[in-house]
Amino acid sequence: MNYYVDMHTNILPELAGLGQRALTAPEIPARLDALRDSNMKIAAASPYFDPEKYEPAAFIALRDQKIAALADAASPLRIVGSAVVPFEFCCENPRILRQFAIGSSDYILVDLPRVQLTEEFCDRISRLHIVSGLCPVAADIDRHYTLWSPEELIALRKCGILLQISADGLLRQEFRKLSLFLLANQHAHFIATGGRSITEPLRFIEAMRIVQRSLPAQLYRRIKNNAGMLLSNAEPSSFIEE
Repeated sequence: MNYYVDMHTNILPELAGLGQRALTAPEIPARLDALRDSNMKIAAASPYFDPEKYEPAAFIALRDQKIAALADAASPLRIVGSAVVPFEFCCENPRILRQFAIGSSDYILVDLPRVQLTEEFCDRISRLHIVSGLCPVAADIDRHYTLWSPEELIALRKCGILLQISADGLLRQEFRKLSLFLLANQHAHFIATGGRSITEPLRFIEAMRIVQRSLPAQLYRRIKNNAGMLLSNAEPSSFIEE
């Protein structure tokens, strides 16, 4: 079976995702069915952490409670904990970020602000990686395509952050070419359902088939397996071929 790992998914009731409202309890069964129909083996539940609404410990406890409540209904899909954390909070609190990591890995999903890419901004990313001991992953980098040029996105990756593209980054015609360019040249590393609207079909397999048709088979397999490697805590260098 051709299984997938979704490293950034909006699946928990009453906890909003990045750029999305929270699912309601009646919407959960359909979302679980959609993930299983997409041959997902593991999904990282990644609600958005809003530091103005939650204390970190309370947020993590609530997230874990909701994951536990879904375990039986989700089977055989396995749900692990994650979160999308605002960049500014990460920079201000680097030593407490491990609780937000993707599963038990040394990676964390970060919501980058919509700002101009400067040398100072890149330096902050590099410091975040060093001080936190976690490798940051830019969540749904396709949300920034209208702000940053391809050259800036490449420079961003070289600051020490990995890039995750949402399914929308491949399904939307105006974003597809740039997404495939980033993936083909290993400037972007992961594909996830991410900020895919909860009111629309998931279409994750369709997004992956676009990659499969467009890129060499060996590279497609590598991209497909990257999320599973991340959850297995592979070294960041595993995702980058210099």
